[in-house]
Amino acid sequence: MATVNPSRSFLVGIDTGGTYTDAVACDLTTTDVVNKAKVPTNHDDLAACVSTALRAVIDGSLVSSSEIALVSISTTLATNALVEGVGRPAALIAIGFDDATLNRGGLKQVLDQDPLVSLRGGHSSHGQEITPLDLAPLKLALTDIDGRVDAYAIVGSFSVRNSAHEAAVADLIRTATSKPVTCSHELSEQLNGPKRAVTALLNARLIALVNDLLLAVEASMVSLEITAPLMVVRGDGSLVSAAFVRQRPIETILSGPAASVLGSSALTGIGDAVVADLGGTTTDVAVVADGKPVSNSKGALVGDHATMIDAIRVHTAGIGGDSHVRNAEFDTPQLSIGPRRVIPLVVAAQDIDGVRRMLAAQTRNSIPLDTDGIYVWLRDGASKWKARSKTEEHILQTLETATSGCAYRDVVTSGLQRNVINRLLNAGVVAMAGFTPTDAMHVLNRDVRYESEPAILGAHLLARQRDRFGQPLATSEVDMSEQVYRHVALKVATTTLRAACDHDDLPVEYMESPLIMEALSTSGRRHDGVLLTHLGLNRPLIAVGAPAALYFPEVGRLLNTDVIVPEHFEIANALGAATGMISLSTHITVSAPRRGLFRVHFGDEPKNFYELSRAQEFAELAAGEDVATKMTLAGANAYELSNNWVTKEVVVADRPLFVEALLTTTASGRPSTAST
Repeated sequence: MATVNPSRSFLVGIDTGGTYTDAVACDLTTTDVVNKAKVPTNHDDLAACVSTALRAVIDGSLVSSSEIALVSISTTLATNALVEGVGRPAALIAIGFDDATLNRGGLKQVLDQDPLVSLRGGHSSHGQEITPLDLAPLKLALTDIDGRVDAYAIVGSFSVRNSAHEAAVADLIRTATSKPVTCSHELSEQLNGPKRAVTALLNARLIALVNDLLLAVEASMVSLEITAPLMVVRGDGSLVSAAFVRQRPIETILSGPAASVLGSSALTGIGDAVVADLGGTTTDVAVVADGKPVSNSKGALVGDHATMIDAIRVHTAGIGGDSHVRNAEFDTPQLSIGPRRVIPLVVAAQDIDGVRRMLAAQTRNSIPLDTDGIYVWLRDGASKWKARSKTEEHILQTLETATSGCAYRDVVTSGLQRNVINRLLNAGVVAMAGFTPTDAMHVLNRDVRYESEPAILGAHLLARQRDRFGQPLATSEVDMSEQVYRHVALKVATTTLRAACDHDDLPVEYMESPLIMEALSTSGRRHDGVLLTHLGLNRPLIAVGAPAALYFPEVGRLLNTDVIVPEHFEIANALGAATGMISLSTHITVSAPRRGLFRVHFGDEPKNFYELSRAQEFAELAAGEDVATKMTLAGANAYELSNNWVTKEVVVADRPLFVEALLTTTASGRPSTAST
């Protein structure tokens, strides 16, 4: 650690991941790391684990509460929630869309069982009202659906060109209920209604989850007498205040990977590289150029969800140290690892005696089952959950009777019950323990943090299960764990190649070809054939995340690439959070409904001008005021402002014809810090 001058001020960064909560304190001026901590994330009591991590880095002999100038957090909470399908129920109010249009962009799959209310209304691409808004169906529906949802999302046809109908629906919902409301035009200025609907609905589902995290951090800061501002890392790597994020939690998707890229660049001093962050739930791979994350102009893609949120260009795979390892389906030849995160057996057995008893009892059974080695229990706060079916009620009652949990097979005996408990797991009502890569590393004695016996028993139960040819999955517990190790390394290497392929604007599908997979899986081995293939990176691979030192030597071998595991690799996300900047943008479109008429689309009603220069002048003024309001809410007092225009024209009869112009106004500045 760096030598500390007690008179200096410090930045504190926190990363609340799916598995661990990390904290780091660094010098405000030099950003040298002076203290760090890593504690397991307890999703049932976020306040406790955040407080523990904060207390560990705020050591009176190194850093005191009064010397903290800023607290910043990055989190994989929203990313993991989307990957795992976790989120609070929310209703979607759609204005001016038919069913066929709404089914585009994966909206039907995202909605699942959440309510959808369709209303007449909507505008044209030039912001003119096509159909008057009819609120009557919504007034009737609210009585029925309000008790079943925690938030509302609103999307209107061409609402980015005229937001009046979305605003009217939001006013009605806020008057009738006390629940959060998300309007799609507030999250993105882009067209494509179904994609905006997906973005708004996902935002509504995340509000309560992210708010719980912020409340936990704020409570910890109060208890530790920290009065510094609280900031959060967005998906593009910039910082915003906690108040800003409470309204737009979806902008924290890929927050962890973005902070990881910033932290990795700071730790290594390398401005151009590929960064791979292997966590407990996901593996994130991104490219850094000139010390900044390369962004995705098409919007963040997380799991199966395509959003309109500005974020880094990252490839996220649902595999990590705590991914659930299971026997694959009969039509697939490999183990199934992830995307669901479970509690490793070695961790769960520390606190729950029933886990060890279950493992021992199941090893004595002569017939292996695919549910062996899985343990479930109710999370804290599950009593507040209202059962939505008789099957769900039965499962909840069974788990309530078994106060410390029970074997999965004692709860789930049918396909219907399996589907129901999956929904309870996604909703955070039920917790699950099972065999994971973390357990595999304990079997191999490469990770020695916990007692290895539960992992050995879990590996035995998995190894004796049958593959699609009726053969045992492995010959021993060690063989089983080696398979898991190689599978995780291969998945991380494949994800890294996909990220590199995407960055070079090559079809990512190339990485799924049999030739590529064969070359990767046999990389580094002796080859006597005629064809020689080589795969690798043209930039260094920086490996961070708690398990990085365990898996990346194998990843580097597969990719024929030098791997850099920097000092403080395990807290790169937290360091990136501590050292970020605030950067926000406002986008305004100027369209031309007819020659000589220029319409500025901003606010509830577009503004018309008969000179393009006047329209642009108004747009820049409006954008400047809007971004100034955002920057104040985001926690910046001083910032630099820039305007960028992109104009589209076509040539008609040898004359240029104006189509539209897009203004992007960007403000950048450092967050305000507490005086020390």
